Amino acid sequence: MRHAQPLIPIKDPAWVKKIQALFEKMDQAYETSASASGFTCRGCTDNCCYSLFYHHTLLELFYLKEGLKSLPQETLNKVIFRAQEVTPQLHKKADSGSSEKIPCPLMDEGRCLAYTHRPMVCRLHGVAHILERPDGKVMESPGCPVYEESGKAALPLNRTPLYQEMAAIERALRQETGFSDRLKLTIAEMILL
Repeated sequence: MRHAQPLIPIKDPAWVKKIQALFEKMDQAYETSASASGFTCRGCTDNCCYSLFYHHTLLELFYLKEGLKSLPQETLNKVIFRAQEVTPQLHKKADSGSSEKIPCPLMDEGRCLAYTHRPMVCRLHGVAHILERPDGKVMESPGCPVYEESGKAALPLNRTPLYQEMAAIERALRQETGFSDRLKLTIAEMILL
């Protein structure tokens, strides 16, 4: 793994509610943008479930771990086994720059087993978006190839207020737990912690 500090379990249920409320806002913002553009994710091989993403927040790690607790033990065992299998493949892919499609260990028959507890990038991937930088510049990013092919990019998702709220929750969570290490984890690595 890419950090040395031990993770302290977070026991206060208020954190779950704060994170859940933020992720519900993300889902609503995504739905508004996707609907305005006529976009529907079809689960193609370019989707987030086959992409190499690193997650950098303690709150995403914590919330995903909360979701894993709700899985039946047999299902969780399968997910852990898959995570053990794909972790070395993901490192190799990252080191080589390969475009190999490696499915997320949480994907089962085209569905996410921890869908309600998925990280931010899994919630927001696909639609075009903008990000307002502190210096006033606006960064624009296209959507996924299927989104771009639709030709109806009517309402890019403004990620700025969502990122700001996420950063505030992350700072408070780290302050309360004393966790200060940088995180750079794939979902497979998050599962294995």
